[in-house]
Amino acid sequence: MSDSVPTPSSAAEALRLADRAGAAARRPRPTPRWYGPTLAAGFVVFGIATGQAVAAEQVWLIGVLGGAWGALSGLIGWAGTRGGGVVRRQAPSGLGGPVVLTVLSVLAAMLGAAALAWWAGGGPGWIGAAGGSAGGAVFWMANNALNRRVERLWKAGS
Repeated sequence: MSDSVPTPSSAAEALRLADRAGAAARRPRPTPRWYGPTLAAGFVVFGIATGQAVAAEQVWLIGVLGGAWGALSGLIGWAGTRGGGVVRRQAPSGLGGPVVLTVLSVLAAMLGAAALAWWAGGGPGWIGAAGGSAGGAVFWMANNALNRRVERLWKAGS
């Protein structure tokens, strides 16, 4: 053991450490763990509410529900990405395509499940619930896949 006083770092070493810290701060981060399930549940509720509005012959309510769901999902998205530090960091390259595929997959799942429920003879409530449930499940799975991709990019940059 040495009783010597630690020597200060050289300027080059201090700059290297500062550069590494800056790179780590800019590295992308995944969304928080609550983000996927929260939006998935929102899709389910939106689907059920839309189906009930059609069943009650209050079709005008679909626009109101869509606007409310859009605003709420935007708020959840803003809170999730800001709180998790996702927005503050630069987006990793190659993530745009998977994000577009996620959106298209959610839409396809919602329409496909709604079509299957309609084909099976379900009423509007069941059709809406099937579409919302399928869209929520696909969103949750796709969000987890995107998070795994971001984590791999994070580790690759370490």
